[in-house]
Amino acid sequence: MIVDAHVHIWKQDLRFPNPSATFMSPTSDIPLELLSRYMDEHGVGRAVLVQPMYPGEDNSLIADTARAQPERYAAVCVVDPRTPEAPDRLEHWVKERGCRGMRLRPAFAAESMAFENDALWERCRKLGVVVSVLARMEHVAAIARRAERFPELSIVVDHLAHPDPAAGPGSPAFLAFLALADLPNVLVKPTGFHNFSKRPYPHEDCDPIFALVLDRFGPDRMIWGSDFPHVLIKAGYGPALRHFERYSYLSAADRERILSKNAERLYWR
Repeated sequence: MIVDAHVHIWKQDLRFPNPSATFMSPTSDIPLELLSRYMDEHGVGRAVLVQPMYPGEDNSLIADTARAQPERYAAVCVVDPRTPEAPDRLEHWVKERGCRGMRLRPAFAAESMAFENDALWERCRKLGVVVSVLARMEHVAAIARRAERFPELSIVVDHLAHPDPAAGPGSPAFLAFLALADLPNVLVKPTGFHNFSKRPYPHEDCDPIFALVLDRFGPDRMIWGSDFPHVLIKAGYGPALRHFERYSYLSAADRERILSKNAERLYWR
């Protein structure tokens, strides 16, 4: 069973201040039915619904979807790490609404203090949730400190922390990112190449990056996701799913871990 571990759905929000901020506008619905059609067409059996930026802390759509179809969907919620109520809000979404993970977004300037709310991280440990981090290379040191302090937590770095292919795989920033592999509770998503590649699909400038990440982290700590719906414009759902077929050095067992087993272990345990 293929698992798409990084997808977004949302309802239209005409109040969003900057509709052009991302590839897909919040002024249009991205319904579950659309995601489901792509999943069915490409043989994807499960998906992890990651809260998008538009509804803020109202995780109701993804939580209700996952609760209604728990074998097909899991939900990763968002709470505002700047507030003292964040730990209790997280507990509500996990215990009362069934979310299985939390996403922090230090890549957004407004949430740059995501690593500083000790009480929130302690509650993550208590609840045993998977912590996803939308980060950039400048956040790698903070990720490392949290991973060392909370070794019981699985921490997943989204989109490989947005590396710069033009800087090369030997850049100091990327080498620091690779050093996260020394922390066994850190996993990575080789996802969203369309977010940082300077070339169109198949994003060949990212090939050396992927090879080094695989070498350091290994296939047991890598999790695929399409980044639906943004991927529809930049690459296409099918091409994103078949991306790893380009790498002849990946065995069938490696691809199964990356495309299925690792996400199932985290979100359907």
